[in-house]
Amino acid sequence: MSAVKQKGKKQKNRVLFAAVLVLLYVVILLATLKYTGVIKFPSNKKANITKEKTDIKNKGRSPVKTVKAAENKTGTTTTTTPVTTTTTLYTPNTTQQTSQQTDQNLKRLVIVYESMDSDQAAKIIAKLSDSDAIALLSRMNTRSVADILAAMDVQRAASLSKKMGISAQ
Repeated sequence: MSAVKQKGKKQKNRVLFAAVLVLLYVVILLATLKYTGVIKFPSNKKANITKEKTDIKNKGRSPVKTVKAAENKTGTTTTTTPVTTTTTLYTPNTTQQTSQQTDQNLKRLVIVYESMDSDQAAKIIAKLSDSDAIALLSRMNTRSVADILAAMDVQRAASLSKKMGISAQ
């Protein structure tokens, strides 16, 4: 009887060991494919999680309360009517404050575009003016810029690459 139990335990241990080996193989395979760029995982889930938390918090609020909460954080003034919404950007008194605000907005946009799928980001950036596109791309990490330029129209990508190279000198 004990020989049968030992044989059963050995088989269970072998099955468990095989399952662990398969799991380890899958993890290593996925890591290798991601590292080589064959597959791409979403780069920044924090932005999505933050958005979901904000949506959950704002679910019970009326639109006017939500706009007022956003107004305090972003420095914008928003007037809400039943039909339309008008947004006026807050303009500080000094040019230094304007420059700092613009730089902060640009940094936020860079984070947004880096967290996007490169094909979608390429479509949007392709519609921006050259100066705006260069301002964004020059602040992004090299891998994101490479993915976005690769997804763009060849002529537009070449033009932006040339202008980025000239402006860097």
